Amino acid sequence: MWTQILTLAAVLLGGSMSYVFTSRLERDRNRREMVIRWDIRKYEAFTDYLAAVTRMARVSGQLVRPNGWDDLAAEVEPTTGRTALDEFESARTAAYERVVMLADRRCIDAADALNTAVWKLEWFGRAVVVDGTEQEWRAALDAYTTALDTFQQAARDNLVVPGVLLARAIERPVPTPRREGKSVPGV
Repeated sequence: MWTQILTLAAVLLGGSMSYVFTSRLERDRNRREMVIRWDIRKYEAFTDYLAAVTRMARVSGQLVRPNGWDDLAAEVEPTTGRTALDEFESARTAAYERVVMLADRRCIDAADALNTAVWKLEWFGRAVVVDGTEQEWRAALDAYTTALDTFQQAARDNLVVPGVLLARAIERPVPTPRREGKSVPGV
């Protein structure tokens, strides 16, 4: 009889242990899957936000091109550029709200600083900064680049992406003037 009780106890203990360990493994697997799902959502929010912000900055550069402040920017008709800025601002706002919902405090603070920096570029592009100068544009562009780098590093840290993002050292080349369709060296 004791043998049967010990056998039954061993079966119950083994079954219980199997249940506990299987449940724990299943819970851990589900937790890992949820982390991966949220990381995918964060990545999408961060890239959507960055796409809208960089488009706003690019169009702003196109709008100040006639002032001679961004000779490398493509030409854009002012009305078309302002319409594009409106669209990209709407996309930035929606993406920013997703960033706020999914990111940590450091990433949100970096996004806030990036918003401020891109809005300053937008003000130049829309000619809201009436007395703006090329030096002020360049300072705003440098502030934007720094804020962009800071946000990207915060986003990488938030996603636990290995490696370090180095600050950009953007040097804008001076375009070579053309004469009769040919490049003039040294001019």
